[in-house]
Amino acid sequence: MKGVPVQQSGGRRDAQLTFDVVQKRFTGNGGCNQINGVYTLDKDEIHFTDVVSTKMSCNDIDFENTFLSILNSIDHYEVSGTDLLLKKKKETLIVLRPK
Repeated sequence: MKGVPVQQSGGRRDAQLTFDVVQKRFTGNGGCNQINGVYTLDKDEIHFTDVVSTKMSCNDIDFENTFLSILNSIDHYEVSGTDLLLKKKKETLIVLRPK
């Protein structure tokens, strides 16, 4: 995220997103809480809206707040190999890799 690798424990609370391409919805985890919302696509543009999350208190809540803030600012995407690059303008802010 923002060029800094996110440590993955393999647990259910790792920051991750799963896309439902039929419903145009996403689910996942922000690093602490379950998250979900809607995404829209138009050519290489992507926007995340109606993002909601559970409200558990965790040690990593600052990370999650940053993750959600960045997710709300994403406006473009690019596929590079098997990676999904989420961008704001030309800057890659989040790199998603398949499990």
